[in-house]
Amino acid sequence: MKEKQNETGEENKSPKISVIIPVRDLGSLTEECLDSIACQDFDKSDYEILVIFDSCTDDSESVVKDWSLRHPDVRMRTFACGCKSPGGARNVGLDNASGEYIMFVDGDDRLISASAMTILCDAARGHNAVRMTDHEVTGTTVKFSTRPTVWLHFFSRELIGNDRFSDLLLCEDYEFVMRIRSKFGYDEATVSMPLYRYYYDADRMRTRIENVVRESRARVKQGLPPLYVRDGFIPDGAKAKLRNI
Repeated sequence: MKEKQNETGEENKSPKISVIIPVRDLGSLTEECLDSIACQDFDKSDYEILVIFDSCTDDSESVVKDWSLRHPDVRMRTFACGCKSPGGARNVGLDNASGEYIMFVDGDDRLISASAMTILCDAARGHNAVRMTDHEVTGTTVKFSTRPTVWLHFFSRELIGNDRFSDLLLCEDYEFVMRIRSKFGYDEATVSMPLYRYYYDADRMRTRIENVVRESRARVKQGLPPLYVRDGFIPDGAKAKLRNI
């Protein structure tokens, strides 16, 4: 995997947190995400941002590059891959992360507290995981905190170890989180204060589900494994798309 941008900041100091951000054709939305990280009251030398461009066809790369030039004090590395899956892009981040803890943030989401990193690190003391039990969401009233969602978890890199996301195209985060949570010695703390805002695009989600289900049906007919797992949680009207599958 070719690294496309050099690091900034104190390169010789191992970061406390590695923030992994998969990006696929998000354009300027990623700026707000990055702004919410850069404004943290957490020492900038104690975290790194790893942005993974997955098969981007828009100006996402130039948007992030321009943002980085305006924020030379933020340690950032960018990568390009052709995984065409959130899990595959996150795996690139995991393979290159050097932080003690791993934080997953989607490129169109944002942290809503300037103390999010501080709160999570404080909660993680004596534990190898933190689970956020609340969040904000844009575009739906659904609460994703009832589901093992990856962006509501804060794992130690040691706990994750060599585990990686599968090649599923739907519910890949559910499968990954459940695998990590089932590990021997898993010990989580919880944070009830909302720290994260999830951007839910209903039309994009429905289109994604339709495409994955269609491709998955074709694969199953060929004797290949499906591209998603049933996790018992499908927001809004998307459930109809998976009916009788």
